[in-house]
Order: sequence, then C-alpha cells, then structure tokens
Amino acid sequence: MKKDSAPTEEQVAQPDYQDLYQRSLAEQENLKKRLEQEKRQFAQFALSGAVDSLLPVVDNFYRATEHVPAESQNSAWLTGIMHIQKQLSDVLTEWGVEEIAVKVGDAFNPEEQEAIGTTETSEVPEDAVAVVNQRGYKLNGKVLRPAKVTTNTKS
Repeated sequence: MKKDSAPTEEQVAQPDYQDLYQRSLAEQENLKKRLEQEKRQFAQFALSGAVDSLLPVVDNFYRATEHVPAESQNSAWLTGIMHIQKQLSDVLTEWGVEEIAVKVGDAFNPEEQEAIGTTETSEVPEDAVAVVNQRGYKLNGKVLRPAKVTTNTKS
C-alpha cells in the first residue's frame, strides 16, 4: 500500500487500523478541548488588562459619590452620575468582575487583602480590618486587585 493512498475497507476492518482510528479521534477531541481552553484563557487575560485600566475610574466614582455635599443630595446631576456609575458597574459584572467584600471589623485575609498600615483602636478586634483604604476586585474568581486595608494592632 502506498503511504498517501486511503486504506481499503479490508484494512480498516483490521484491529490495528481500528485502534489507530480510535486514537486519532481521541487525539482530535483532546486538541479541540485544549484549543477552546487556551482561547478562554487568552480572552480572560486580555480582559484583565482592560479591567485593570478601568478600576481607577471606578474608584473615582465611589470617591465622588461618597462625599456629596448635603445640598446636592437630591440634584439631577448626582442622579445622572449615579446612573453612570451603575452602568459601569453592570458592565464590569457582565465581564465577570466582582468586588471583594470587606468591611471594618472583618478578619484580615491576606489572600484577598493587602495590609498597607496598622493602627491601634478598641473599635475592632486585634488583626481585624480597621479601615478599608481601597476596594479590591476579582475577575472570574481570581484576585485582580486585593483590597487595601489598615489593620488593628491592639484592642
């Protein structure tokens, strides 16, 4: 039989060809799965750069809306800003971004939080979060940016 010609039906019926055929099918399926996984990982990697660039914008929205003067609380301008902030938050959620939930009094978690300082207070237990300095975020369950916190050294 020539190398480049197709096998005959008799040859295909032989056990060696059936085994080779099954292995080829399995190898093709494994290659297809591996390529799909690499494609997903590439998309996540590309998305992480975009999200990382948007996080300072998100931070600034929160800073702006957390310190609104009392006389501006019911203004149409503030309502518009809040809608834009919500829209940005919804887009990030669609992309798989979630905020790391941390609040004052929570136990310090080095896997999701970065301690940038310490303080002494009786308000929270020792080694607990005393101040949340910057929100942290995950992308598809992986920490993209840890929350920056100040911890309590003594209670």
